[in-house]
Amino acid sequence: MNQIVIKGRLTRSPELKTIQGKNGETSVCSFSVAVNRRFGEETDFFDCQAWGKAGEFVNKNFQKGQEILISGEMQCHPYENKEGKKVYPWRIKTDQIEFCGSKKDNANSDAPPLPEGIEEVDDDDLPF
Repeated sequence: MNQIVIKGRLTRSPELKTIQGKNGETSVCSFSVAVNRRFGEETDFFDCQAWGKAGEFVNKNFQKGQEILISGEMQCHPYENKEGKKVYPWRIKTDQIEFCGSKKDNANSDAPPLPEGIEEVDDDDLPF
């Protein structure tokens, strides 16, 4: 099983490209997420890609500094660099993307409105 779930902040604004695939053109969005480790002062950085409609969603709704929750699988794409050394970069191919963080973090997003009768609660009002 190859499954990873991370929650962190985008280190740069997403970059959307259209590429030619076997079944025609498709969108791919590349972005990087910084994740603080549970203990200590260290941070890990993950390169991520979202394909198709998911990629378009990330590009439209997220920007540098916003908090994001993603799940997907780790993939390695080895290649040989200019010096002839084999490089093994890892990236997350996302299959699920979710908003997280405070309302002000996601103020620029086009999140759907809450259903009638449901009120939004400010983070400061939560008992935990």
